[in-house]
Amino acid sequence: MTYNVHKVIPISDINPARNTPVISRVFMISTVLVFILIQPKNQIELINFFYQYSAIPCELVNFAPLSESQFYNNSCFYDQFKVIFPSKNLYLSVILANLFHANFLHILGNLWSFWIFGNNVEDKLGKLKYLFFLLLIGVISIVSHTFLNQESLVPIVGASGIVSGLMGAYVYMFPNARLLVLVPFGFLFPTTIKAKFFMIFWFISQIFIALGDQNISWEAHVGGFIFGYLLLRLFSKKRYDI
Repeated sequence: MTYNVHKVIPISDINPARNTPVISRVFMISTVLVFILIQPKNQIELINFFYQYSAIPCELVNFAPLSESQFYNNSCFYDQFKVIFPSKNLYLSVILANLFHANFLHILGNLWSFWIFGNNVEDKLGKLKYLFFLLLIGVISIVSHTFLNQESLVPIVGASGIVSGLMGAYVYMFPNARLLVLVPFGFLFPTTIKAKFFMIFWFISQIFIALGDQNISWEAHVGGFIFGYLLLRLFSKKRYDI
């Protein structure tokens, strides 16, 4: 029997925020509204929607929307004539990619983790700095994925890069804060663990994702986490003993 002990699932943190996390709530509500009201429900239409509005590494590297030749041959090296979506805004696609999600479980997992770590980071950074942090980490995570997948024609979707950045910021600020987690060891059982040890398990999970054939952007996760940690280390330098 194989136990996936590297897949430790966070449930909550034992670290209540003192201030109302306005920016976190706005981001979460906006993401939910995009998922419910804007994203198509038909799977084929949803895929077309992602190609039309979300970030795609090949497009960002060439700084041009995909052409018919590139799309139908599934190759970034074909000519760039007969662009499929000529009015696509590539700058905006980098931002929108963080708001899109493939399915209910995708958005649930991301927003659950976003809430666990985001409210405390917002609490300590303040609203304006936190908003800038979210935007910057969102862009950095997309760039990280693109840098390591420059020929990819697959749209990037999901807030997991931002969530990873928040995790990096959180573990810098609150390394000893305790998290309530579920550990899969034959069955799920709850326990508490310090944030710094949880992040070790999380990094191990990214190695498994990278080695496996999973359609998960570990590059955005790791890039977001590292830069989230470094940004707090360089510009905040405040740590809290919880």
